Amino acid sequence: MARKTSPLNSVDILDSLRAYSFTLPYTLAIYGQGEGIVAKSVNSGKLCGFLGATANCGKSCTLPLEDAFKEALARNVPVIGRCPLGLLGFAIRLPDPELSNRCLVAWGVRTSSINLFYLESMSRSAGIKPFSVLDSLGALPVVELDEVRETADRVHRILPSTLGSNIHNHLLETAVSRLNSVVGISTQLDRGKTLDEVISLLSESFGVLFDCQQIAVAMSGHDNEAFNIRGTWGLPADLGHTSKGALSQLMAEHPGERSLRLMDETGELFHDLQAQSATFLPLMAGSELLGCILLPEIELQPRDALLAEILTGRAAARILQLRNEANHYSDSSLPARLIAMTDVMLEVTSEEELYAKILSTSAGFLGASSGSLMILDESGQTLRIVASLDLNEQLLKSLSIKSGEGIAGKVAATGLPIVVNDIETDSRVATANRPRYRTKSFISAPFRGSGRTMGVLNLSDKEGHDIFTENDLQLLSLLLGQAAMVLERTRSRVQAEILTNLSAVDPATNLYNRSFLDKRLAEEVNRSQRQELQFTTVLVELDHLSLYASICGAAAAASVIKKTVAAITRSARQMDVVCCLNSETFCLILPGTTKNASLPVAERIRKAVAKIKIPGQESLPTGKLSSSIGLAMFPDDGIEAEQLLNAGMAALQQAKAEGRDCIVLHEVAELPGEADMASVFLSERLKNVTSD
Repeated sequence: MARKTSPLNSVDILDSLRAYSFTLPYTLAIYGQGEGIVAKSVNSGKLCGFLGATANCGKSCTLPLEDAFKEALARNVPVIGRCPLGLLGFAIRLPDPELSNRCLVAWGVRTSSINLFYLESMSRSAGIKPFSVLDSLGALPVVELDEVRETADRVHRILPSTLGSNIHNHLLETAVSRLNSVVGISTQLDRGKTLDEVISLLSESFGVLFDCQQIAVAMSGHDNEAFNIRGTWGLPADLGHTSKGALSQLMAEHPGERSLRLMDETGELFHDLQAQSATFLPLMAGSELLGCILLPEIELQPRDALLAEILTGRAAARILQLRNEANHYSDSSLPARLIAMTDVMLEVTSEEELYAKILSTSAGFLGASSGSLMILDESGQTLRIVASLDLNEQLLKSLSIKSGEGIAGKVAATGLPIVVNDIETDSRVATANRPRYRTKSFISAPFRGSGRTMGVLNLSDKEGHDIFTENDLQLLSLLLGQAAMVLERTRSRVQAEILTNLSAVDPATNLYNRSFLDKRLAEEVNRSQRQELQFTTVLVELDHLSLYASICGAAAAASVIKKTVAAITRSARQMDVVCCLNSETFCLILPGTTKNASLPVAERIRKAVAKIKIPGQESLPTGKLSSSIGLAMFPDDGIEAEQLLNAGMAALQQAKAEGRDCIVLHEVAELPGEADMASVFLSERLKNVTSD
């Protein structure tokens, strides 16, 4: 059983014939006996007499096309029609049995010679201006009679195959081609940098896709209540203006419609357009009417209207975004906001915190919810992620990217930013969007300072599912310029602190040196005097270290010192300051602590040192490593830093004199018969126990 094909659509027939170049000069229509015009080509202008609008020639026209139509239906052959003025056309009956009462009508061309005598006579009898008719005729394509006959014969020959199964293949190819064009144009509209660029691209697309001869656009000007109308394709630039309220009312009367065929409203709303009808395509962004596209004397077929609505909707979204960005970019508060953001970054004290602050500030500035900051290593060859937003931090920390590889690597290598509207269609990247990203648009900008690239900032998932733009890049560049200066300042400060610390550290023990001790001790004296506090100094010296070095060697002695430093550091409290006084003696500052309260710390140190196992310890007098410890307290044992150190050293010497491996507290008392203060040592000999 033969498969029944779907019935032919008259619009499809015209579209199929339009694929042949020899039909392009003509206005095509399908006319049915008793039906009138069933379909006509998009660019059809005024047809003569019975085919629709009033003819240029007036009522005196003899309607040659109507005669051609009647003859074609009767004879089933191409019939040429010619009017006295010189207009030409033809009519052909459709060969499909189901369409035998319909004709293809082609009109709208003229011969090279115009019958001026007839024009003058006709103008007088019809009361019309001959020059306006002459201008209309002069705009028509020139095709001689023999060429019209040849075209009619060719169309007559191809009509049977055109109406066959091939038409469906052709229509499918045409539909796919147009859809691909719309997708490509939509992407270009998203990249439009200015309002004029978007409108120009949209107008050119309509002109090519729908064969429009004239296009106008109405957009709001300085007066938000009026829309300025200008021609963008085949029309004068200035076409007056119309009321925004009137257009809004028109939209309210047709809720949900995005393509309207205007008849009487055309002259009322757009009187300078001088058109009897027009297709009205509103530029709507949500519920906001931004303007409209006007196609004079055009009636879009349903599928073309759908494609046009897609393009106008995409253009409207881009126009709204450009306006919002322009308002944001021209915001008078922008300098103040940049200063405020810079001040926030200046308050950060470490590089790690600053990295996170740069990323969060940039993301908030542009409305992004995902991103990362990548910094080049010292070699300038590898990027590592130092801060991330809404991304897996553990995974990102393990990743590194070579300069020149991937999107961020190329940005780092070239120093050039990249703004992508759609990662899947942009030829510069052309890769599938990863599931964790909610949008396909992103921005990747170099982070530069001192004339070199320091890293790359990546932002994605803009709020509202919007795309990033060149304006966003300009704003981000301003912010990153400030951030780079703050980072350089932070790095300089950190480097200065490192150098300061290096100058204050003893290289052999990695503890603060004598210079730092003197400075810190003086600071603690001043602080304690102001706040009426006490603090204690603890001096620790290894017993018989010189003897051990002479027996076991300098390297063994250096190892003993390192182990002792580790033991002292573990035994001290977090707030205590541990310094190296000389190669054998260490000093601890215990802020806000009395001597008695300091004894547990001193005892922990003594026991920790005694537990250290060292090679050759049997050569020491006690058979093990030990230490002598002296304590002195501010202000009882001295009100100046030097006095405290002397008092502590005196207590330390007393501990050594009493047999070592013990703790001595310095005491000051006034002896009878003497006016000066004298030092008396009350020693507490901590005997060695088996637990030591």
